[in-house]
Amino acid sequence: MDTRPVIPMEFETLLYAVEVGVATLTLNRPQALNAFSTAMQRELAMLIPTIASDEAVRCVILTGAGRAFCAGGDMSDMDSADPSPLAGRNRLRTMLRSVLAPLIRMETPVIAAVNGAAVGAGFNLALAADIALVDETATLSQIFVQVGLVPDTGGLYLLTRQIGLNRAKELCFTGRKLTGREAEQLGLVNRALPAAELMPAAHALARRIADGPAAAIGMTKTLLNLSANASLDEMMEFEAYAQAIALSTNDHREGVQAFREKRRAVFSR
Repeated sequence: MDTRPVIPMEFETLLYAVEVGVATLTLNRPQALNAFSTAMQRELAMLIPTIASDEAVRCVILTGAGRAFCAGGDMSDMDSADPSPLAGRNRLRTMLRSVLAPLIRMETPVIAAVNGAAVGAGFNLALAADIALVDETATLSQIFVQVGLVPDTGGLYLLTRQIGLNRAKELCFTGRKLTGREAEQLGLVNRALPAAELMPAAHALARRIADGPAAAIGMTKTLLNLSANASLDEMMEFEAYAQAIALSTNDHREGVQAFREKRRAVFSR
């Protein structure tokens, strides 16, 4: 287990620190309700690959500074951007390929701790996490329709897989606002909690995951992400390959030994 002290990194729009295997990544534009800006996109695109390759990071908590998780795209950036369809498509493609896809695909588990408004791109950033915990009074919305836009940041892909086609259509067509408790009832988040309990619960869950066998958890995440688009035969083959690797790890040997000795396993990479 990594026992190094907190390691801060300096950014303009983010806060980032690692402590005992758990990284906390905080969107840090509280004056703008952590709206997703060009600078934030650039910094996330630099940071996410660093997290993915850091063996000391075994779980990530993604949250927002202040009273919001993320209020979607920054309108001031949109006002100053090239309005042509080609330029807009290229800007979104860059964000999807440099931030959203790497966040989803990295083996390190990500917990979204949704501490307030999560609308538009902010809602979909939370959906991109592996597990989402939310303040029960938070506001979540596919707000795009209210400004004449199509849902982006992976929302059209992620929503249908979590709540089905018809419910996804309702949220996208209306931009209806949900509380955290309603999002839990729909199956959009794992748990809705009182605000004071949100971060303690996120840290407790992250600590439990970080103490687990990192290689096995990482492969499990990758295969679960593949499962929606794979056949049964493909998944059985993927499982066989992954299990062969897991059987060869020190973590497996430690788990078996701990089981025999009736003690808690101490896993490491």
